[in-house]
Amino acid sequence: MSIKLLFQRTFDIREGEMRRAVLMQLNIFLLISTLLIIKPTINSLFLTNVGIEKLPLAFILVALGAGIITSFYSRLLSSTPLNKIIFYTLLTSVFTITLFAILLRLNHIEKWVLYLFYVWVAVFGVLSASQFWILANIVFNAREAKRLFGLIGSGAIIGGIFGGYLASILAPIVGSENLLFIGVFFLLICIPVNAAIWKSQELAALTFPRQKKRMGKIAEHPMRLIKNSKHLTYLALITILVVMVARLIDYQFSAISSAKIPDEDELTAFFGFWFSNFNILSLIIQLFITRRVVGLFGVGLSLYFLPAGIFIGALALLFVPGLWSAIFVKLCDGSLKQSINKAAIELLALPIPAEIKNQAKTFIDVVVDSFATGLSGIILVTLVNGLAISARFVSIPVILLIFLWLYFATHVRREYVLLFKQKLKQNRTDRNSGILDVSNDTVYGGLKRVLEDGTEKQILYVLQHMQDIKHERLFPNIRNLLKHSSPVIRAEALKKLYYYKSEKLINEVNLMVHDNDYNVKVAAIEYLIEHAYLQKIDIIDQYLNDKDYRVSGATMLSLVNEIKDNPGLKTLFRFEELIDDRIDKLERTTDPEELKFRKINILRIIGQTNQPGYYPYIKEFLNDADADIRKQAILTAGNTLELEFIPDMLKFLKIKEIRNTTTLALANFGSVIIDYFRDEIKKPDPDNEMIRMIPMVVENIESQKSVNFLFELLDFEDHTVRSETLDALSKLKLKFPQLIISNKIIINIILEEARLYLTTISALYIQQTRMNQPSNKPFEDNHNEVFEARKSLIEILERRLDDNLDRIFKLLGLKYPPEEIDTIYKNIKSDKPDLRLNAVEFLDNLLEVNLKKILIPIMETVAIDTLTKETLKSLNIKITNQYDCFDLLLKGKDIKLKLAVFFLISKLKEKKYKDLVMPYCDSHNIKTRTFALRTMAALAGN
Repeated sequence: MSIKLLFQRTFDIREGEMRRAVLMQLNIFLLISTLLIIKPTINSLFLTNVGIEKLPLAFILVALGAGIITSFYSRLLSSTPLNKIIFYTLLTSVFTITLFAILLRLNHIEKWVLYLFYVWVAVFGVLSASQFWILANIVFNAREAKRLFGLIGSGAIIGGIFGGYLASILAPIVGSENLLFIGVFFLLICIPVNAAIWKSQELAALTFPRQKKRMGKIAEHPMRLIKNSKHLTYLALITILVVMVARLIDYQFSAISSAKIPDEDELTAFFGFWFSNFNILSLIIQLFITRRVVGLFGVGLSLYFLPAGIFIGALALLFVPGLWSAIFVKLCDGSLKQSINKAAIELLALPIPAEIKNQAKTFIDVVVDSFATGLSGIILVTLVNGLAISARFVSIPVILLIFLWLYFATHVRREYVLLFKQKLKQNRTDRNSGILDVSNDTVYGGLKRVLEDGTEKQILYVLQHMQDIKHERLFPNIRNLLKHSSPVIRAEALKKLYYYKSEKLINEVNLMVHDNDYNVKVAAIEYLIEHAYLQKIDIIDQYLNDKDYRVSGATMLSLVNEIKDNPGLKTLFRFEELIDDRIDKLERTTDPEELKFRKINILRIIGQTNQPGYYPYIKEFLNDADADIRKQAILTAGNTLELEFIPDMLKFLKIKEIRNTTTLALANFGSVIIDYFRDEIKKPDPDNEMIRMIPMVVENIESQKSVNFLFELLDFEDHTVRSETLDALSKLKLKFPQLIISNKIIINIILEEARLYLTTISALYIQQTRMNQPSNKPFEDNHNEVFEARKSLIEILERRLDDNLDRIFKLLGLKYPPEEIDTIYKNIKSDKPDLRLNAVEFLDNLLEVNLKKILIPIMETVAIDTLTKETLKSLNIKITNQYDCFDLLLKGKDIKLKLAVFFLISKLKEKKYKDLVMPYCDSHNIKTRTFALRTMAALAGN
């Protein structure tokens, strides 16, 4: 067996993955080696030249610097391709380290230079790691990531060990300042390594929208995410305490080390040596101890290992101060934090939805970490600089923080169990189905019972939220689900079993290739491709050439999922030839059912390939006579993220049968499509019918841009668009509660709607009065055409009042609890007077003063359900004449009302209205302009 094959088998590296895996591992190795070379250097330089008493201030500056730079960096990520960001980050880092090194060589060791360098090294550590893992998510798909991230991550540990030991060996020989040039050399190597990674065919073809899709969503307001989840709040608080304790220990370790080792180069060597030792111990614990500890003690108790170890070390340092006590407490922190504690924290995040977890994790890792560093700096400034206590007594705040840490660890453990059980209770098929009670079970017991006896939704919830872990004890339960009556569960069980390497189910899964459900076929073949390592090629060939076209099609899609990002496997399987062959078979297929299957299957394949050469087939199938084929073509077009498909896709929004499919496909473009929609709305003659559908798309896009755009859309002239927009805002708030919907803007819009309600009710009163009173001019109001025109206007005004009220309550639902607002609205519209009056009273107690003043009188009017002169006076409405009434309605945003007013004026044929109509003859809206011109013609002809 060759070394390459042995390496592939040992680390589960597939054909075509070796180059990417090695390059990425080399990349992180070089980055962390650089960090572990320059970090001991700056630590020793800072402590020797600035002094340990200034380290707390440096912590505060690190927090401020990291906050500013990461904020700028997040904005850059949303607007600039990652490859450019990485290149310029590396270039800037090379320049910065070189500049610092030259200044040090020239003995320009000003204190401000060392402060700046200390902050820069801390920020470099955060950014380089963050940047690397974002790149890793682009280079590898989800399945590759699960297999390879452990191997690639080992490059970071090896880099930490190598860099630290290199610094410890070379510092006494070449001097601390010269070590920086070695760091520069490593970073210079990173530039061609990154270029080689990006030169691969798959990454080179990635458009910026596709890059953003793979990178995942960047939380725009993650504080709200954390605030809305008690579980996330506890995790964030624990992170703050972990970081604060770590920084206090850093201070103790640095203070005692610098006091014992005054020589700059010896101190650099000492730091490098022990940083490497910490990495080695962390690696040993991670490889051989973590899984056993977490498996034996569970998630909750595993959280206590790190604080317990630090507690012992802090006591030792307090009562037996010395270098070895400082090393011991730092050893506990450095080794347990990245092993047992990290594994427990990751498992604690399991019940949280993946998207929310990923966004919050980024925020916690970067911003919360920086905030905690700043807090620890403030504590140290107070204790060390203010009260002049020695390093040993810093153990006292460490111990106090550990007690607080244990308190939150206990609470997060309880919240973890509660959250899992609540989710399981929620996921039942319907209200009449039995609820599986797991309230008295352990988490493991609850999961086991759900997999055995749960409803379909409960089982799916458990399977989908176990994607990041493998629990060997649950393997038999998941295996039994392969015989479940639901094809959705069978397919999901196969996807979960895909990641279990210790058990092979080749024969059992082989039979499932011929399952009646297409998705089960695909999942079964993907399992076989993954687990039948030696027979992989034979299995693929066998099923690709299967007589059953469904099996052959499912195999092709499974193969695409497996090799789409792997140029080596694409070449091995002659990937494009396989696709071309299936496209050619379309012309030779005569059976309608088979032809339909083949077309849909080809579209699914094209949607996964990222091959623009096949996009013309998507355009062709968008016009297919079969609705199911059109639906798949729409979904595939959405998967490509190519803007050229948007105009064709928008047309399908008007077709009710495929509207939902089109909505989801367009939403897949993310915030990019919002700019496209904005351009559509600004057109001189916008397509109102299409624009009415836009809010349905935007409500599925998790972005602050969605909120801002929908607020803009509330100013659109079409009444239906405004109503749909408010519905979309309500749904957006429910789906993505972390998005910020400004209360100030909502209040302003509510007040605007209230004023519109008053205008409408005034106009309605005037028109009803004119309708009901005998006219002095029989040729006017008694004329049949005038009567019908006025009646039409009154009907529209009545509908607008109802719609207006509906919009007011939808807006209130964005500011106040929606369930309470819904109850009030239903009761206000009730036929029972007492319910209406009680609803007004309830609303009166709920609203703020500025809203109460204008809304409560309106609601009292609605509750009374009569429209009289006294009613208008109670609302402080000035009763105007018909001319002013028309003027107000024409100045509004409602096109339909404007047209109804023009129509009535044209029937009244009174020349005094010419001045009202004239300005609208040049309107940008074609309908408004056309009706205004017709009205002017009618008035001129009189």
